[in-house]
Amino acid sequence: MFRFVKILLTLVAVLLAEITFAQKFFEVEKVEDARVKFYAVDDPKDADLLFCIIYEEKLITKAGIMMEVETPREAQVLIIFVDDPALADIKVWLVEKPEEVVWKNESKRKLLSVGGLK
Repeated sequence: MFRFVKILLTLVAVLLAEITFAQKFFEVEKVEDARVKFYAVDDPKDADLLFCIIYEEKLITKAGIMMEVETPREAQVLIIFVDDPALADIKVWLVEKPEEVVWKNESKRKLLSVGGLK
């Protein structure tokens, strides 16, 4: 019985973690206004995150699936794309489908956490 409960709780925790990492973002114009700085790499092998931008909130199902919003107030995270990889917090590669989203550098995931979410 104990083993079943432990497995069930682990499964629920994993599913919730996947859902809570999803982000609504707003792209700011000034570096000092950004919470996270992204650099778009030339090769997906160099990325910390393969991310996807979606247009319907219901498609946000896991970490790295992001939706741009119209105002900073609606956003969970303020980002900016920088031209120098040395200035970036996260190196990213844009993918077309949510199924292709992958965190290649798990240590960077915390940079996109919201409030108490990890």
